[in-house]
Amino acid sequence: MAAAAARRKQELEWTGRVTAAAPAATADEAWALLSDFLAFHRWHPGVAKCRRVSGSPRSPGCVRYCEGVPGRAGGVAGAADWAHETLLEHDAAGRALRYEMNDNNMGFGTFFATLSVAAAGAAAGTGGCELRWEFECEPVAGTAKEALAARLQDGIDGMARRVEEALAGRRGDAAAAAVAMEAANSGDVNKLGTSIAV
Repeated sequence: MAAAAARRKQELEWTGRVTAAAPAATADEAWALLSDFLAFHRWHPGVAKCRRVSGSPRSPGCVRYCEGVPGRAGGVAGAADWAHETLLEHDAAGRALRYEMNDNNMGFGTFFATLSVAAAGAAAGTGGCELRWEFECEPVAGTAKEALAARLQDGIDGMARRVEEALAGRRGDAAAAAVAMEAANSGDVNKLGTSIAV
């Protein structure tokens, strides 16, 4: 048993965590967007497609197929990275999901990751949240651990931007609707001007 644990530790000797701040999003708002295991392509700028292979989006055992933007990760021009990934845990209360990468064309063997959202500055009352992406995997032949961490950092930075943009868009729509409602209630249609986004 100790030998198996030692072998697993050796196999998964690459571990790390990348983070990105999302100061304009609460942890609950960000989690509401990121918690759908099948919506990864909406938030990660390097993922072009994400679809269900089997299972339910928030249930362990769900399998997704993800395909990257062709040629984005330094691969062959026109070729896209792809992977099948299995959801292992979906913890709504802890705002975290853990998954395993299975078949892929990127050279990964054993690969586990946890994507989570934590409130930032709660003690200081500053609000916002932090996106966290933790990984543990076997070394990838021909790739440095730092290159993998940089790729994940780029991805989580893009995810934080997209989450904030989506929330700003929703808040903007709500603000425009409130302005329109106020103008309609006051009977002054000229107050609307060009403030409503088309």
